[in-house]
Amino acid sequence: MFMDVTSPGGPGGEGPAFACHGCRKVFAHKEAVERIEFDSSDEPKLRELNGVYHPDCAKPILSMKRAYDMLKRSFG
Repeated sequence: MFMDVTSPGGPGGEGPAFACHGCRKVFAHKEAVERIEFDSSDEPKLRELNGVYHPDCAKPILSMKRAYDMLKRSFG
């Protein structure tokens, strides 16, 4: 199927295509990515944000993650 993000490779033989967790656009070959991982002990709703993002798409979530991590350290 056209633009199937689960297809096992592209015309250049690169690996499987995958999409940004934020904007859902497929990453270009060797495009910069940002991986966000909340701990398994964190709130389930926060763990739903785990994934690979474009750097610009990840900025607001990374800001929130830093604040959450600081609060978690402060209040246990």
